[in-house]
Amino acid sequence: MNPGIRIPIAFIDPAIGDLGAPPGSMEYLKNERNNFLNALRSSYPGVNFVPYDIRDTLDIQVFLNTEGNAAGYLVIALNSAMGFIDPIIRSGKPTVIIADAYAGAGEYVLGLSKAMSEGYPVIGIATRDITSQAALSKVKYLIALARLRSSKVLFIVSPSLKSHLYWQFGPNTDMYSVLRLIQSITGVTPIMMDANEFRARFFDKVSDEEAGKWADRWVKNAEVINDDSMDEIRNSARLYVAMRNAARELGVDAIAVDCIVLYNTGLLRAWPCLGYMQLWYDGVMPVCEADPYAAIPILIAKYLFNRNGFTVNVGIDEERGEFIYHHCYAPTNPHGGDKPEVPYIITKAHLGTKHASIHVKLPTNEPITVIGFNPEERLLTIHVSRSIGNEYSPQACATKLIGSGNATNVAHNWHWRGGWHRVVIYGDYRKELEEFAKLLGLKVLHEDL
Repeated sequence: MNPGIRIPIAFIDPAIGDLGAPPGSMEYLKNERNNFLNALRSSYPGVNFVPYDIRDTLDIQVFLNTEGNAAGYLVIALNSAMGFIDPIIRSGKPTVIIADAYAGAGEYVLGLSKAMSEGYPVIGIATRDITSQAALSKVKYLIALARLRSSKVLFIVSPSLKSHLYWQFGPNTDMYSVLRLIQSITGVTPIMMDANEFRARFFDKVSDEEAGKWADRWVKNAEVINDDSMDEIRNSARLYVAMRNAARELGVDAIAVDCIVLYNTGLLRAWPCLGYMQLWYDGVMPVCEADPYAAIPILIAKYLFNRNGFTVNVGIDEERGEFIYHHCYAPTNPHGGDKPEVPYIITKAHLGTKHASIHVKLPTNEPITVIGFNPEERLLTIHVSRSIGNEYSPQACATKLIGSGNATNVAHNWHWRGGWHRVVIYGDYRKELEEFAKLLGLKVLHEDL
């Protein structure tokens, strides 16, 4: 866990209320507070939880003034009914409430339902045991939110695109202003570097020896080699080392290369697919085709579920009720571990016109959640399917994961402004994504329902 994460906690614990009165109430509240903090710190070691007691209106103001820069607030409702919870929710900060089912219920139900109806970013749970796993698991949303807001993504693009992305000209379309919009919604900081600078600072400085070492390693570990160009594989290895070094030097969490444009224009004659596979083991999240929409679900998946999400085009076979999630790369550790889980083939793709792609034999017979992000409409799109197989064929992209689900509904509900890309993560995370979306102020569309 990132030791820099700081989560303020507002304990709603006035001495007099529905719970009772002193001296019994003070002893009870003290015990509940200490038990909760002990359980919380045990569940999330390394996170700095900062407690406050909210017992009168002045305490509320001190809390809000002191913690105005926090990513979000954790509120523990232990006593009612002073309405102390309302000003905290209406500060507009993402807020997670854990309420005692008895004495905290008044604050909870009176504050939560109205705030939700008014669109405030708030979620919560009421329970007899505020130290239960169900209650403590709500805190992961604030931790993921804090990590998201401190994230940096390096976009490596053409010089002309960097100019458009950096200077938000008046006639710009959504594409050129989208990075600012995404930053305003999620807090993620984009760092833009043009390919010429990237080559000079990183790519050209990689030695033939180091690139060759990685190329040989990938070839040795591959299940099969169906690519007749070792030069392309070595170029991919050079690009991997350059991306890794750039991520380390710039302190970024993710890296996104505009690969198709840069390769086809000669600005960067190397494909990142093999390097993307390797970057996960360096703690760096890769984003295909420098897609800023896809970057956000990839970050969320890692921070919230420790899953290694990957960008896909979504092919649809309505006759079979199947999806063909395809791209030229996927992680070999999709469940988020530090060792490879599945084999890969180094191959050509797109009818042999693209080299140094990888076909990853992804896990099957598991639920997968497929996420899209549409910042213009502040929308998260979700559908869930089941991985049933992998296809290896020369057309289109190299990795093809087959999912079984309601393909017709997805086709009919597709929101075009989110683009064709989606992000695949292993597991069924509908409910968790719905709750996290509330804290980000996003709507959710279940494309398959």
